[in-house]
Amino acid sequence: MVDAPPLYALLGTVVFGAIALGGGLYETVLIDRSWPVMPELIQPQRGGINRGKFWAPVHIFFEVTLLVALWLAWGALQARPWIIAALVVHFATRVWSFVYFIPLAIKFQNVDTASQPPNEKRYQWVKLSRWRVLLGGAVLLMLTIAVVKIVE
Repeated sequence: MVDAPPLYALLGTVVFGAIALGGGLYETVLIDRSWPVMPELIQPQRGGINRGKFWAPVHIFFEVTLLVALWLAWGALQARPWIIAALVVHFATRVWSFVYFIPLAIKFQNVDTASQPPNEKRYQWVKLSRWRVLLGGAVLLMLTIAVVKIVE
């Protein structure tokens, strides 16, 4: 018999992970190919999108459900390594985001064109940001494997 709370917590984490992955794919495929030459696309003051309104709640819900899933599923020895691995990869990705991506994104959102980083920085940011989507996909895969391991 499957213990319901750990399973439900993991399923909730998978749902929020899928939402985050979808948001990352949306940005990578649609937004990131255009904004380096049209910065107003990501400048809310100029009618562009506000990334923070999406990412802040998604990450909060994902991280809370991930920690709850780890706590509730700690006794599920077959799923624990997958949850821990997902947490480690997600944490490393978040650190990378806070150190590199978020500070630059704030600069890119700045309306003042004199303070905009050079084009090379924009394209480097876009190129490196693709790795975050791949890492998010890896986290989602690990969590899905943890769900399978709990259900087995």
